[in-house]
Amino acid sequence: MENVGKDSKLYEFIINQGGSEEEASQFAESAPTYWGDQPIVAAPAYIGAIVFFLCVLALYHDKRKIKYAFVAGALLSLLLSWGKNFSGLTNFFIEYVPLYDKFRAVSSIQVILELCIPVLAIMGLQSFFKDTENQKKSLLYTAATSIGLIVVLFLAKSMFSFSTENDGYYIQAYGKEMGTAFVQALKADRASLFMADLLRSGFFMAVAFGALWFYLKGKLAQNTAIILVGIFMVGDLFFVDKNYVSNNPKQFKSAREVDQPFEPTPADEEILKDKSVYRVYELQGRLQGRTSYFHKSVGGYSAVRPRRYDQLFDYQIDKKLADLGSNIDPKTLSLTKNIPVLDALNIKYLLVEVKDGQSVPITNPFANGNAWFVSELRKVNSADEEMKALDKLDTKNIAVFNPGPFIKTKVNKAFVKDSTATIQLKVYKPNHIEYTSNNANDGFAVFSETYYKDGWKATIDGKEEEIFRTDYVLRGLYIPKGKHTIEFNFEPQVVKTGSSIALFSSIGMLLVILGGVYVDQKKKKQA
Repeated sequence: MENVGKDSKLYEFIINQGGSEEEASQFAESAPTYWGDQPIVAAPAYIGAIVFFLCVLALYHDKRKIKYAFVAGALLSLLLSWGKNFSGLTNFFIEYVPLYDKFRAVSSIQVILELCIPVLAIMGLQSFFKDTENQKKSLLYTAATSIGLIVVLFLAKSMFSFSTENDGYYIQAYGKEMGTAFVQALKADRASLFMADLLRSGFFMAVAFGALWFYLKGKLAQNTAIILVGIFMVGDLFFVDKNYVSNNPKQFKSAREVDQPFEPTPADEEILKDKSVYRVYELQGRLQGRTSYFHKSVGGYSAVRPRRYDQLFDYQIDKKLADLGSNIDPKTLSLTKNIPVLDALNIKYLLVEVKDGQSVPITNPFANGNAWFVSELRKVNSADEEMKALDKLDTKNIAVFNPGPFIKTKVNKAFVKDSTATIQLKVYKPNHIEYTSNNANDGFAVFSETYYKDGWKATIDGKEEEIFRTDYVLRGLYIPKGKHTIEFNFEPQVVKTGSSIALFSSIGMLLVILGGVYVDQKKKKQA
């Protein structure tokens, strides 16, 4: 979205259709100016016309072979950023290059290009002043290539459609006749922006060429030429970046607002009086961060949130809460009927929005707590069966369990659940949780914590024990009779391995630097 201004075809179109100046300005301030095949584009990745010019200069003038490594890195990252538009290369990397399939957006790899091109630009500027051989020839070739590209794009204007897949939305929304005219105005503004950018880029390239040319002719000192190139280079970037940073002070946040982005509501303050360990679920928005700012929440937003929790909400919780209103006592503001999955997640409070837009806390008196013993471990053979079993599961007494490929230990299916048996939470930290248990019989306990095999380790009295995934997302543990201390510690092996590699790499690099300094000093003494 760009501000195309009051001189745009779009602004003129809205006025001609009988719109007010205010309405026309609103359309012009956020015009969809992107044209191309990408479905979602927020802003361009811009390196700079002068940076590009100096990069080309490096290709012609710099004799160091390292430049080819940077060229290869820039080209490869550019091709990979095309994604499905260059499917052969993209699919190869997805299939055979470790971790490449973890990218959320293929365009992210342009960070490599955004490193390589500026490095080449600095190499070009440096070599131009240090290597006086063929300076004029290199500079003329660079100008012919860079400015020539601008001319070619200028002449090729008629080859571009200036349209995008999303244009069909406006035709559908505004009707065929008006929608088509609206899109035509948009396309005219896109073409105008295209031409304006070409002229601006050509101007900045010409300035860089002029500064270096006058240096060759003895009209400018070296430092003066460098300063001029630097000023216009930064100016080019500044005026493009300025389009994406608002001039309105109200768009910026104070330090206090950043440190405390949310204000507690009366409902939050009421819940916070409870000092025990529990969870809160805000019905009006699971995928938001406000609730998690004040409470231990089952919500929150992350692009990499656990899939099983999404599935649990889609197939269990959302359906169960569809008629929540009929399950609330208006006098006590508490649930009158238990919802097993909410109980198992230890959701003690629900934040529900009422008519005036304010939220009220609804108490769930049926929450299972932090951990509990069950009398039966019900085995299923698939994730589907496990999910369906949760429909009417008595989570306080029965745990559903799918062995899958992870569980090695065999356990009993039935246990004696003694009414005097206890399991209590003692320490609760993000990476360390501690409980004490006391049971006259061997038992199986369910912990209202997320099962994650690649990090959490469980110990009973210091001896490591296997964690079972129960109730689709929670942890289960076989606990022998007697009094015990149970600990969960988050110790992912990948972090240990990575830390070791980083440590040894840092030590190795330090030794190389010290060795280099020693050899250099020795050579100086010999000289």
